[in-house]
Amino acid sequence: MASYFKSLSDDMEKVAQVLEDGYQILSGAATQMGEASSSNIQAADSAAADFDGDEDINLEDFEEYGSPLMGMADSVMSDIMSYQVGPQTPTEQIQAFKAAITWSEPFIQCLLAFQAVVIITAIALTKKGGLYTRMGFMIILAIIVRLAERLNVMGNSRWKEFATQNYFDRGGIFIGIMLCAPLLCVCFGMLFAMFREANTLLVDVKAMKIKAQQEQQQQKKKKSKEEEKKRRKKKD
Repeated sequence: MASYFKSLSDDMEKVAQVLEDGYQILSGAATQMGEASSSNIQAADSAAADFDGDEDINLEDFEEYGSPLMGMADSVMSDIMSYQVGPQTPTEQIQAFKAAITWSEPFIQCLLAFQAVVIITAIALTKKGGLYTRMGFMIILAIIVRLAERLNVMGNSRWKEFATQNYFDRGGIFIGIMLCAPLLCVCFGMLFAMFREANTLLVDVKAMKIKAQQEQQQQKKKKSKEEEKKRRKKKD
């Protein structure tokens, strides 16, 4: 019987610890959560009083009383966590993302330098590169994006070797924003430049075709005038 009461006291201590942690998480919501916590503590005390009044309680009855105690602790913790408000607007989410990253560490700086090199290379190839060179560069970027999931898994397992914190979550938010999104933007930019160049070439080809047709018509008119002159001379 003494072991039962000892286990009960341990559960009550766990409930009190959970309540204390909850108050530390949301110190501002202490007044709102006071009633819920006090009622849960009273319920726990009443459960303890029932144990004290019944000396012939068995193990099954103890389990029936023990599980509500932990259930009350879980409900209190869930109520406390529900008062936590995360980023709501896109601006707040962007600010939270910026604050979560250590921009001064070498890994982040190398990643930003890589993106800068990719952008400069894409601009240079768009202005002076050939069609096959640009297509090859875009294929390389597409392969990197395709391997992003594997890179995320590798980074999650070996992040301590090159970073100060684990940026590689299961959802791949970090690698998607910092690696894939810029590379995809570069690819779309190069595609847009190629379509624009193709459109310009089509316009130029049409203009040249119209000009050639006009020249042919002018030549035909000249020939017809010369033939008319010859006919008139013959008649004279």
